[in-house]
Amino acid sequence: MEKTQRDKLLSIDGIKSSTYENILIQGDNCEVLEKLQTNFKNQIKCIYIDPPYNNGETYHYYNDNTEHHFWIKSLNRVLSLLKPLMSNDGSIWISIDDQEMAYLKIEADKVFGRMNFVGTIIWQQRKSRENRATFSCNHEYILVYAKNINSFRKSRNLLPVDENYISKKYKNPDNDPRGPWQSVTANVQAGHAVPSQFYVVVSPAGIKHIPPKGRCWIYNEKRMKREIANGNIWFGKEGKNAPRVKKFLRDAKIGLTPETIWLADEVGTSDSAKKQLISMFPDKENIFETPKPEGLLKRIIEIASNENDYVLDCYLGSGTTIAVAHKLGRHYIGIEIGKQMSEIAVKRMNIVVEGDQSGISKDINWHGGGQFNFFYLDKNHILQSNSSLTQLPLLSPINDTKTSTCSAMIEGNHYKQLDFLETLHRYPDIIYENNTAIKSSSVKEPSSHYSVSRNILICLIKPDIESPFLNGSAKLYYTGKRFPLAISLDKLYYFMPYIKNKGVRDLYLIKRIRIGTHTEGQPKNNLSDLRLIFEIGFVKKMFKDYQAVKLQIWKSYTCTTIDEFLI
Repeated sequence: MEKTQRDKLLSIDGIKSSTYENILIQGDNCEVLEKLQTNFKNQIKCIYIDPPYNNGETYHYYNDNTEHHFWIKSLNRVLSLLKPLMSNDGSIWISIDDQEMAYLKIEADKVFGRMNFVGTIIWQQRKSRENRATFSCNHEYILVYAKNINSFRKSRNLLPVDENYISKKYKNPDNDPRGPWQSVTANVQAGHAVPSQFYVVVSPAGIKHIPPKGRCWIYNEKRMKREIANGNIWFGKEGKNAPRVKKFLRDAKIGLTPETIWLADEVGTSDSAKKQLISMFPDKENIFETPKPEGLLKRIIEIASNENDYVLDCYLGSGTTIAVAHKLGRHYIGIEIGKQMSEIAVKRMNIVVEGDQSGISKDINWHGGGQFNFFYLDKNHILQSNSSLTQLPLLSPINDTKTSTCSAMIEGNHYKQLDFLETLHRYPDIIYENNTAIKSSSVKEPSSHYSVSRNILICLIKPDIESPFLNGSAKLYYTGKRFPLAISLDKLYYFMPYIKNKGVRDLYLIKRIRIGTHTEGQPKNNLSDLRLIFEIGFVKKMFKDYQAVKLQIWKSYTCTTIDEFLI
């Protein structure tokens, strides 16, 4: 397909699952997931997500300190969008730590149903002891849910075993022509037994055997005699032992049932994952601080999917999930809003395609190959192709060109108290205009025409500038040097001033967001005192009088629409 035709197809219909089997998308995960619903509904076999843990930490690529209410609301939205994408026998694996695990499980129960809860994996994510803490926390959790628990039970894979395991388990001491076998107990718990399961079994050596107390034979007497006659019961080399059932290697589904405690020596640690990234990007000053090891994702993906199944991760981070999925022959979709997508994940995938030998590569004999496609969600919410960073079939060289539009977005749906000068340095071109907004600041939008579905920003107004806000004549709102910034600036639409000791009342339209100065327009304007300026226009009084709200300083309501605020 020609590139222009392909992009047109993407813009109209979203991604075609039959055409794009390995996909990376930079953009807001909820918006992207909504676009995937048509063509990927019921198609994803395995979903792994490593969302922000809301642990209060600040990392290079994202801030992990959000008001609990907004954090859990965001996760509910994401989980609700992921569920329709899962195949009937699909599963979702969610990493989390002690801080929010209990709350997240309750929320996941609501979305997937308590009956579809599979289990909680305890992963030993560190081997060292933290002596400064009250307890040295060496583990994290992985919550596992199925779309349909019965279907998942039938389709989930066992853990692989090596030849030594098989040779130790399966022997052939009686030279049975059917080949190696192992013996298992011939008695079971008697709780649901029937009378025909209680009887005496006589061994070839004439020894009489009855079931142990509280147990019964696995077969009734008629069936047991038939199994003995067919050579399927083992009484030991001398024929004296209690009966055991022979299970033949040729009939066995070889593998180990997954357990719920995963040790570091088996699947890796956070530290080993960081070391792998450092080895892949030796010249990069700031590496992704919270990666997961490839061994961990290998186990998850091998349990939950088979070759050519789809794997999805909508908190892609450093790209471990898709790197492992690619090496294991799965198709995949990776979604990430932050710049780690272009700075780490995409480049990591290029290294994988070229034959990366780190992580699980040597264990699975990986030597490279394959391809993927890279897209970004533009400001008009249209998926666009971005091949400048993508490894194409002809193995074109890695290009350091940054992704457009999306690269200016703030790192994800996270709240962070940002230093303005630091932000200005990192995002020098932050200027957004509401193109559908009021064209003239002297025009007031009729009270009946405001949209309750638009995002609203609520900020405290300092006493020295309250007057124009009290009478509804304010034209500008300028921030302090430390200011509230959340999601991306181009999502903000309305502004509501919070007056100390009063609350909120008046609704303004944000017409433009730009960089300015604290005293612009005044004779002694200090050009070095840079601020973020909101150009605003009065819309209406939302209430007859001021209403008290719980103002979250530095954690403003930028992910809250007006209708949610009114509730």
